[in-house]
Amino acid sequence: MKTEIRLAAEMTFFADPDGTDGQFEAFLDEVMEQLNAIGREDVDLAARLPDRYAEFETTVEAADFNIAGAGFMMDLRTALHAAGCNTADWPRFAPSHQHVRELQTA
Repeated sequence: MKTEIRLAAEMTFFADPDGTDGQFEAFLDEVMEQLNAIGREDVDLAARLPDRYAEFETTVEAADFNIAGAGFMMDLRTALHAAGCNTADWPRFAPSHQHVRELQTA
């Protein structure tokens, strides 16, 4: 039986070479566009640009948390790659920390 599961994926990034806040914001905008392009139109983003921190939140319909988390992370990684994560000669924003947790409804 499937239920709606709220998820948040927290990520801290680093840039190599150093990127600006504006470049990081443009990178996150592109990640969101790529998520929309693959059908994840229900993702919310919160970010702290100077800290290179982003949190992606969504609701997934799945049988359990593990299945929901795996599916969401697969889509998020696809969007990150499509947005240029690890693209040569660009400032590289790569996750240095990530944590996925289930959110409780209010």
